[in-house]
Amino acid sequence: SSDYQTWGSLNGLVEVWRHRHSIAREHSFHSQVHDSFSRIDLVLLSSSLLCWVEACSYLPCSISDHSPLKVVMDLPEVLPPDRRWRLNPGYLAMEEFVAMVGNQIDEYLAHNGPSSSTPDYVWEALKATLWGHISSYSVAYKKKKSNNASVNIITLALVNGGRSSGCPVSSSFHNLQYLKYEFNKLMSQKVEFALFWVQQSYFEAGKKASKLLAYRLQKLTSSNTIHLIKNDSNRQMVTNKDINLTFKQFYSKLYTSESVIDISDINTYLVGIKLPCMDPGDRDVLEAPIS
Repeated sequence: SSDYQTWGSLNGLVEVWRHRHSIAREHSFHSQVHDSFSRIDLVLLSSSLLCWVEACSYLPCSISDHSPLKVVMDLPEVLPPDRRWRLNPGYLAMEEFVAMVGNQIDEYLAHNGPSSSTPDYVWEALKATLWGHISSYSVAYKKKKSNNASVNIITLALVNGGRSSGCPVSSSFHNLQYLKYEFNKLMSQKVEFALFWVQQSYFEAGKKASKLLAYRLQKLTSSNTIHLIKNDSNRQMVTNKDINLTFKQFYSKLYTSESVIDISDINTYLVGIKLPCMDPGDRDVLEAPIS
């Protein structure tokens, strides 16, 4: 119906069977009560995925009174996305980290100044160098925090054990309070770091991004996708390769001259043209100094 077609076009969806069989007639359900045939079993796909469909056909009614629809797709191999390295913003608030980065930049520029290569190469190499130093610093910093947390836990257990056994430990209470403070500080930093990445992940994969923005982008991409075209032989091309080849042949034929070029005709035409010449006096006036 028109409402169904309007809904599909608004959402960037295409009915696969009708797309593959534009002039064929088929039914998927037979109503014994009304003695009528209908095709109500459909598969809708985004127009950007139609190029991967190899075949689409209805199968015999074997389980229910509806004919199952078989869609064969040859999807490309999807490689797992590479995890992009990101700088921990918390490091920028650490004086030790900022000083380390500054020293590395000064040392790098002292040996690799702009005079040694182009600024683009110097900048790209500097980023790669800083990435290595920052990664090394991050690993050492995480290892140090993990060791400090383990030491604090062991020390807390020893201090609590000494207090519970009644051993005369001088200033054990102050030591216990200090260890608790250090341990809570480490745990607070860990929680803040986890919350930061949770908020960032929610912003990237939450409702606002994945449902609203991604929906609009997918709709825009689907509406601009050419999923079917006819070639010179009036055959329908549905794959990306065939569509691109059809466009290439069309524009190659469009911009190819069909007339035969004769150089003698061109020379005869140009010889008969009398181009106006400038008077020598006017030419001297134009070439004279302005002031």
